Amino acid sequence: MQYRETYAIVDLEKIKYNLDVLYKKTQKPMMAIIKANAYGHGYQQVAHAIKDNPHISMFGVATIKEAIDLRKQGIKQDILVLGAIPLEDIQLAIDYHISLTLFSLEYAKEIEDHYRGTTPVQVHIKLDTGMNRIGMKSEEEFNSFMESYNPHLFQVDGVFTHFATADDESQDDTFTKQYEQFRLMIDSYTFKYVHCQNSAGMMYHEDKVCNLSRVGIAMYGVDPAGQECEELKQAMSLYTKVAMVKRIKAGEKIGYGHTYQASQDEYIATVPIGYADGFIRANQGRHVFIRGSYYPIVGRVCMDQMMIRVDETIKTHDLVEIFGENISLATMARELNTIPYEITCLLSERVERFYK
Repeated sequence: MQYRETYAIVDLEKIKYNLDVLYKKTQKPMMAIIKANAYGHGYQQVAHAIKDNPHISMFGVATIKEAIDLRKQGIKQDILVLGAIPLEDIQLAIDYHISLTLFSLEYAKEIEDHYRGTTPVQVHIKLDTGMNRIGMKSEEEFNSFMESYNPHLFQVDGVFTHFATADDESQDDTFTKQYEQFRLMIDSYTFKYVHCQNSAGMMYHEDKVCNLSRVGIAMYGVDPAGQECEELKQAMSLYTKVAMVKRIKAGEKIGYGHTYQASQDEYIATVPIGYADGFIRANQGRHVFIRGSYYPIVGRVCMDQMMIRVDETIKTHDLVEIFGENISLATMARELNTIPYEITCLLSERVERFYK
């Protein structure tokens, strides 16, 4: 049952199509990144749709809860938590056969001091090659761990890094520096999994170091650089419906703060979507698509509703496309001076998702 006329449609077949396109580029197994509710697309539904894809060797998540939920859903592939987890949850990771990110000697020591189990903790070592987020930054720190860790405590399955500028052609030198540093740091060791290619790395750069790719935003049909992309298919569309149309007179003002004033007699449509749905106030002045035409959003976006200046052809219950076939996420992100990731991740739980 649909309880509200604001909803998203996620086309799972398009996600499968995008995975095939990306695999052809790299010809190597992939880690499907489904953190942040699969970038807003619904991580359980996405995982279920692609779990039998022969090229998906692993799933990447942000939290231990996401990982456990996937195990309970029947996901058999390896799962990696890409960030830190609370020390008290390490036993859960062991119980559910979940790999953790080991990002510093300090964190390794904390695990050693805290964990009292007999099964080794599965880890992928994170190297910081220039992102300056988490990760072992120096070769000395990395070598120190590799040469002294207790194999009864840690099962080292992988090593990885993350690129800061793989999506920016103007910073190819920075990308190359990170790539070469990663290659040199791991050169003396052998791992089950070696991964550094994110979506941008897969699409824009060649790689001869890794045996696993991490596919994130590109899996959902969005170019990682935020450009229009014909080779991928955008998987999500967002819609609402006109709740009311009224005619106002020239000089009347609209919404909170009266930030919009009609220059002539106008038709104003109200639709049930607002910033509580993740449709932020910065959308004021942008356009939506209704019955073959684009119409501007006028007045401030409210918590649950917003107003659109329309014409006499627009009626109650007409479908309103926020983004989809006629308004791409790349276009919307460019107009908002942000990235497509942020738009889909901001969609709140009350925006119902329907799956094709």
